[in-house]
Amino acid sequence: MIQSLRETLYQLSFAQDKQLYVVLDAARVEEIPAQLFELEEEPEYFSLFFETPQEEMIDVAPYLVELEPNSELLTWILNEGWGQSWGIFLTAAENVELEELFEHLRSLLKVTDPEGEELFFRFYDPRVLRIFLPTCNAQELYQFFGPIISYIAEDDKAEKFLQFTNSGQSIEVEEISVFL
Repeated sequence: MIQSLRETLYQLSFAQDKQLYVVLDAARVEEIPAQLFELEEEPEYFSLFFETPQEEMIDVAPYLVELEPNSELLTWILNEGWGQSWGIFLTAAENVELEELFEHLRSLLKVTDPEGEELFFRFYDPRVLRIFLPTCNAQELYQFFGPIISYIAEDDKAEKFLQFTNSGQSIEVEEISVFL
């Protein structure tokens, strides 16, 4: 199972000279960031709550992590988290800095409802991302994607990856079957 999942992610990112990242939801994944340090020598990551009023909420924060092709962390995510809505993957050009992605993703964390109340937006939950992206207009997609080339999430049955890309006018969704 994992080889096909890993190979699919490799083909969607590194094989196309793109960098692969994951946004993990600590509210769904226990042991983050401890697992980062157990599985990677020098993990490149940011809590999206860093330097915010929610900074102390490390147990439920979303974490942006840069992945390498042979990452032990990626193996752990695919072994333990596939089908569990632990988070989403994303790709960016190799020259995009982790800090730039961090700032961009952090800007997406809060939204305002019709009554003017500020709410957290859990875009990093694949169940939310799958519903949200198809509703976006061209301007919203431009804002949401920023430096990101694609968002990649498991489908609702964990049988496929869904790769979301911005065509400039609408969202394009590619369904990629995986061997389970």
